[in-house]
Formats: sequence, C-alpha cells, structure tokens
Amino acid sequence: MKRVAVAAAISLASLTAAALLWRFRGAAALFLVSLAVAAAVRPFVTALEPRLGRAFAVTVVYVSGLAFLGLVVFLLSRGFLTELDDAAERLMAAYERIRVSSDHPPSDATGHAIRGFLRSNMPPAAALYRAIGGARPTQLIDEALGLTRNVIDSAAEVLIVIALSAYWSASREAFERLWLSMVPAPSRTRARDVWRGVESAVGDHLRSELSQSILAALAVALAFRVARLPTPVLPALAAGILRLVPFFGVPLAALVSFLAGEVRGVGPGVLAALYTVLVLVVTERGVGRTLLSARRPSPTLTVVLVVALVDVAGALGLLLASTLAMALQVLVERLIATHPRRARNAESLAQIDQRIERVRQRLLLLPPGESSQLESVVSRLAALASEARRAT
Repeated sequence: MKRVAVAAAISLASLTAAALLWRFRGAAALFLVSLAVAAAVRPFVTALEPRLGRAFAVTVVYVSGLAFLGLVVFLLSRGFLTELDDAAERLMAAYERIRVSSDHPPSDATGHAIRGFLRSNMPPAAALYRAIGGARPTQLIDEALGLTRNVIDSAAEVLIVIALSAYWSASREAFERLWLSMVPAPSRTRARDVWRGVESAVGDHLRSELSQSILAALAVALAFRVARLPTPVLPALAAGILRLVPFFGVPLAALVSFLAGEVRGVGPGVLAALYTVLVLVVTERGVGRTLLSARRPSPTLTVVLVVALVDVAGALGLLLASTLAMALQVLVERLIATHPRRARNAESLAQIDQRIERVRQRLLLLPPGESSQLESVVSRLAALASEARRAT
C-alpha cells in the first residue's frame, strides 16, 4: 500500500510540474534560452578568467559579443525594408502577369479548366491594394500598436535572456549547488556529470549553428551585392535562417536565391541557387564538422521538435528546435549510458603483482608490531589480484 501511495504521489507531482511548466511556458523558455547562451559563452569566460577574474571576464565576453552581433545585424539589415518593399512589388507584378495570362485562349481542355479557375479566383492586383488600403483607420492603428508592443516585448525578452545568462556565467557553482541540493546525495555526482555533459554539448552546438548561420548569411549577402542583384539581403537572411530546418532548409534557401537572381534571367537565378547551396555545404562541413567539431542532433527528433515548437512559439521555436534536440539527445545518452568495469589485461595484472611484491619487501623493513596490520591488507590485495587473474 505504501508503494502505491508513493507512486501516486510521484505521478501527481509530475503532472503538477508539467502543468505549471505549460502554464508558465514563456518564463520557462526564457530560462532555458539563458542557460543555453551561458553554455555557449562559457569557454570564452573560462579562458579569460585566470587573467581577468570572473566578473571582468564575463563583462568583456558579453560586451564584445553584443557588439559583434550588433555589427552583423547592421551589415545584414542595410536596405532590408527597401528590399522587402521591392520584393512585394515584384510579387504583385508576377501575380498580375499570371492573372492576365489566364485571359488568353487555352490550347486544350486542361488549360481551359486551369485558366478558368485562375480567372474566377484571382482578383486584380488593384483590388487587393484597395482591400488593404480600405481597412478602417482604427484597425490599422490597432495593428500598428500591436506591432509596436511585439517589438518592445521581444526587446525586453532579449534583455532578460542576456541578464540571466550573464548571472549563470558569473555564478555557475552557486546554481549547480542549488539544484544539486534537491538530488539525493548518492546520485549527485552522476547528476552533475550528466548536467555538465548536456551543457557542454548544447554550448558546442549553439556556437556551431550561430557561426554557420552568420558566415552563410555574410557570404551570400557579399556575393549578391558584388553581383549587383536588386535584393541581396533577403536571400542572405533566408540562407542563415532556413539552414536550421532539417531536410527542407537548403532547398528553400536555394529557391529564395533563385527568385532573387531570376530578376536578371534564368541563368543568373540558377547560379545564385547553386552558390547558396555551395555556401551552406561548405559552412556545414568546413566550419561545423572540421573547425568546431560539433555534433549534429538526430534529424528525426529535430523535425518532431520543429513541428511542436513552431505551433507553440512560432519562428522562435524554429530557431531553437535543433538546440533542444541536441540537449534531449545527449541527456538520454547520458542517462542510459552504462559504465562497465574496464577489463583487466595481463599486463596490468602483472604490474599489480609487482607493486604488491614491492610493498611486501618494504614491510620487511618495519618492526613486527607495525607491519602486522599492513600484511593482512597486502594479503587481501594479493588474493583479489589472483581472483582477477582467474577471471580473465
């Protein structure tokens, strides 16, 4: 009866914890993201700590990191709004060409059906503009205010993540002691090893993914600017973000680059797509696998998490899916890992016998009263060595 009560209590506590995490999933997500950021910057803090001290090392790492990311954002966002407006105009022009082409007489029955469907379901582009521009002023104001609130909320969340990650970096031992105090004493060593293994893997993965995305985006933006394409920033951002999507990320990034280059013709569009694919492959194999030696999470697990997190957190879930997949994969590997005893070979057993014999020779130099207890310990060690030799 006692076991049933304990099992019921554990189940109820687990369900309560899951319900609380779901209820406060926003705060939990910020907490987990801050831990991941702290894990990503920890090697830099550890390298500078012996010379600068932990507090100053954390300050230097975070200030320089924010300055670098700000520079990257500035370089990639130059002309972003102009390109977005230009892309929207080109999209509407293509839409109008498709709609107008449906008015031409078809050559067969299938073409007649397709053109009839397009003609009946595609209003003129001017009607779409009027529908958008004819919205009520109060509705437009509400949308503008909603966008402003979203931007302010996102900026506040970024500041919270930076502040929390800086605190975790500066107080790593205190945080570990806090949560390890809730673990039974015999399991604390293994829990700490599992935690540090997951933390190290997540940090390596996050540094690798961020480095690859930044390099890919900069390489695509620079090449497209040199080629004088009208929209170099949009395909660069697409390459840096879509590469995080398993299976479909690289084809989608290539498609965006093709559309950006197709303005100059089909040939330049194909070259732009091939260049994007080449950049993504080189960054993954050259930077991710060779220079940073980072592991790749399971693609199947990543896809499952992409579907789940995009439904819950939108674009942020898409960006964090691979990192969470890496954490879960390493956690499961660490939890189910077994630690068998290393097999004793003949050489190691011979060395043990030699050490036992040397100890016996030294015991002969001691007075009989002092060496009696040590002789029993040495005899027991010799017996254990003999059992190990028979077992092998």
